[in-house]
Amino acid sequence: MINNRIVYNKRLWIVFVFIIFFLFGCASNPSRGKLDFVTFEEETYLGQELEKESIKQLPLIRDPEITSFFENMANKIGENSEWKGLTYSVYIVDMPDYNHFSLPGGSIFIFRGLIELAASANEIALVIAHEIAHIASRDAVDRISEKYSFAFAAQSVMGSNPEIPKQIVASLYSTGTILDYPEEAELLADAKAVEYAWKTNYDPTGLIKVLENISLAEKNSSPLIKLLNYTHPLATKRFKAVQPEIARLIDKNDLIKDLPEFNRIKKLLNNSKK
Repeated sequence: MINNRIVYNKRLWIVFVFIIFFLFGCASNPSRGKLDFVTFEEETYLGQELEKESIKQLPLIRDPEITSFFENMANKIGENSEWKGLTYSVYIVDMPDYNHFSLPGGSIFIFRGLIELAASANEIALVIAHEIAHIASRDAVDRISEKYSFAFAAQSVMGSNPEIPKQIVASLYSTGTILDYPEEAELLADAKAVEYAWKTNYDPTGLIKVLENISLAEKNSSPLIKLLNYTHPLATKRFKAVQPEIARLIDKNDLIKDLPEFNRIKKLLNNSKK
């Protein structure tokens, strides 16, 4: 009797797994793999779990004045994206790399080296706008649906699985990363970034300067761009693609190139290095 019950339960579990997998296949967007049944609330919850893991695993600069400066910048730009009303959190990773990434639901990570490299505030504003474009397009959810399809579908039905966020964060820069967006998604994020920045009155040519600096680092084979190049197209290709996007924008006299606080923030950043 007990053995029959065990067999029955196993069969029931197999049927359940099959149904979940079938539902996932039907609900996904076949062209991009987007999880259509994942709500914004579920995406935000997943993002919070990934954020918790990232904070544990990455060395962060925890100066509230630095964080507040970049979060204010992000939240102003975010109001000009397609996902309005989302609150953005910005974390500064205490590493010299010229790198940046974001997670579902509004967490943005900027590496110290990229801020130190920037000559003006609009350069970082455009980097933030690029990440906001990924978040607003829900690009990370697309990658999760492709790489963690069954696990993520099962989590949505059965409740949170703490091992999934750990696994995702641990593999951000290795095989299985969710940050390796298709090239077209990266170029679209650049195009949207200049639009968001322009609408927020930031000079969008800041992205040109960022890409010029990265291109120079690429030519010199700098190790500081290793992480960035793992998940982004070459800067020269991005440069060519974004120039016409900037040229299409109407010129405005009040575009912000720099902010007086930016140099002070960079000094605080230098003093906060470990």
